[in-house]
Amino acid sequence: MSLLELSHELLVAILSYLDYRDLQVCRTLNQAINKLIQSSIVLQYSMKLQLYGYQDNANSPLVIADKLRLLRQQETAWSRLDFEKEKSIRIPFNPSSIYDLTDGVLLLGESVSGIQSGADIVRWTRLPRLLSGEDPTSQASWEKIDVGAHIIDVGLAVEEHDLIVLATDRETDNHETEFQLRLIQLSNGLNHPLAAKPVIALAVIQAPPRTVAGNCSVCIEIIGDLMCFLFHYPAGFTTPPAMFEVYNWKTGQCLEIRGLDSPSYSTFTFLSPDIIALPNCAENTIELCRITATSIDTPPKQLATSCVLQLPSLGRGHSIAQVTCRSEPKMMNTNRYAPAFRSTEPFHLKPEDAVVIFNVMTHDNQGFHECLTLIVHAAALLRIFDSHTACAAAPGHPPGVPVASSSSQLPPHLHPEPSGLPAPVPTDASGPAPPPGPPRIAWAAWGPHICRWLEASFGASRWITTTCGQRYVTVEEDPIDDDSLRSTIVVYDFNPHNVRRLAAQHRKRRRVLRGRVLDAFDAPEAHLGLLGPVPGGVAPGAVGTAGVAGGAATEADPGTGATGATVGAGANVHPEAAAAAAVAAARMDHASLIPFTDPATRVIGQIQCATTELMAGYAMQYRIFDETVRTSLPFAQLSSYKTYAYGAVLLDRNLVIGVKLNDADDIKELVVHAIKRGS
Repeated sequence: MSLLELSHELLVAILSYLDYRDLQVCRTLNQAINKLIQSSIVLQYSMKLQLYGYQDNANSPLVIADKLRLLRQQETAWSRLDFEKEKSIRIPFNPSSIYDLTDGVLLLGESVSGIQSGADIVRWTRLPRLLSGEDPTSQASWEKIDVGAHIIDVGLAVEEHDLIVLATDRETDNHETEFQLRLIQLSNGLNHPLAAKPVIALAVIQAPPRTVAGNCSVCIEIIGDLMCFLFHYPAGFTTPPAMFEVYNWKTGQCLEIRGLDSPSYSTFTFLSPDIIALPNCAENTIELCRITATSIDTPPKQLATSCVLQLPSLGRGHSIAQVTCRSEPKMMNTNRYAPAFRSTEPFHLKPEDAVVIFNVMTHDNQGFHECLTLIVHAAALLRIFDSHTACAAAPGHPPGVPVASSSSQLPPHLHPEPSGLPAPVPTDASGPAPPPGPPRIAWAAWGPHICRWLEASFGASRWITTTCGQRYVTVEEDPIDDDSLRSTIVVYDFNPHNVRRLAAQHRKRRRVLRGRVLDAFDAPEAHLGLLGPVPGGVAPGAVGTAGVAGGAATEADPGTGATGATVGAGANVHPEAAAAAAVAAARMDHASLIPFTDPATRVIGQIQCATTELMAGYAMQYRIFDETVRTSLPFAQLSSYKTYAYGAVLLDRNLVIGVKLNDADDIKELVVHAIKRGS
């Protein structure tokens, strides 16, 4: 029986198990298969989910046709920064330095006692509820969690477990400070019913809390049954001064542990359910560690480093003060959702496709601080991890050198990566033998082709909830004449499909522009020299140059959305200017930096597909790194036309949230910009 003799329903069911690239291959088999794939809403939806980095939500009541329509409308709106009407949220209590934003939940600490660090209470709200019409200035819109102790920081697993973990300190009867973790059900503020030990004792130090307030910190992440936390205790009271511990939060048993030097480590993030990225400030590296312990009946194991990724070498006098990192949405070890937070959204971002952000704060011996942001896909780091840890299982293979594969000898742009993400360059096995211990991979061997370094402001890099999926948001300060400081919203999109799609779209617009200019140049009036100057006052020979080399954007053509002064057949155009415009437009057909503006939203954007140099405008003695740092991860950058009085912007799903700060640099007001999705 021929495959084509099956019913269309069976064929679609069979083809739905294939990924996007396999479906594209199937389209070339014959016209019947091609027509089936093109006409099937199920297959088109599956392909779009993969390309845009989403996964279907079976809990949604929408039919597939509606899901597909919403997905297309949403991604179109993102490509133009087309927002709904913004909504302001005034904070109706005294906020503290604690905050988190994940899974549609906004959490803020509340200060009652006046202690500058941490919080006395935490409050949280569902952003969709506030956007639907509830009064955000009413405290009734904010749920309250009060455990009767000072809260140092929190960790959340909202959709997976309805769980919040509070790191607290409290004064004992002997006037000592006891540190604890409290496992609370977020939806009701009570001890979590799945936690056998809802209070986990950590350490006791011989000093009252008021003398050590602000001298400790904690980073907490939960995935599946694992709860990891990195706790920095007040200096001089514990040895070692910091601990990284892995617990089974349901049983309360410690699985793995590692003592840390306090200045070296600050945060970590999960790359997969059992692999974490742990930046080491002192060594200028990112350590990748696999969590292997699962048994609760054995003593805790030592957490070992499996692989070390070296960052570019630092310049003389420079050092890394702190690295914060995050990947969102959070990994989940189950497809089940906590009933209180079961989402009915048609689709969710796919954690496996997300980017990881590393905010790096440096200082030099002159007292100056600089902030940089490193962005890389989690999947790319996992490929490096797999290739370099596999060598341990290869008999006779040199340590630290990845096992060769059929694809490892190909150029980076030809690696057969199903996700379309760039692959790292193969490591050269020649040279001296590496030192004993986990494999150490030099920056040049892993970073340039899969990463992108960006310069960041100190204020914007203070906030870590700035990435979701493959997008990253920040603000760019824009001083104006009255000396007030305003900023534009800047969105970076690292989805390779979106970059290719936008590049093709705007190259096509430029070809249309070139055709219009040539039509105008061929007009009889042009050859008679009767046409006047280019609209907008562009001098002859200057059309199309602005915004090409330097990335500056000029007025967009309402018809095409192309950047630069645009003319059509019969327009008033100088012949020399027309010729220059045609040459510039032709050059942009193959350019790797493509600037553009959107005619409707007036968003200014560029697609960057080329290798760029970090801090290229600085002399080498003023650069942070002692080597020339070039990175190649393609991205599309979109900047809002409108400016705002924001100190920072945050990102969660389809919400860009502007942050207005008070004099103490705490949040006083949030402004929510929701991406348009239609109805």
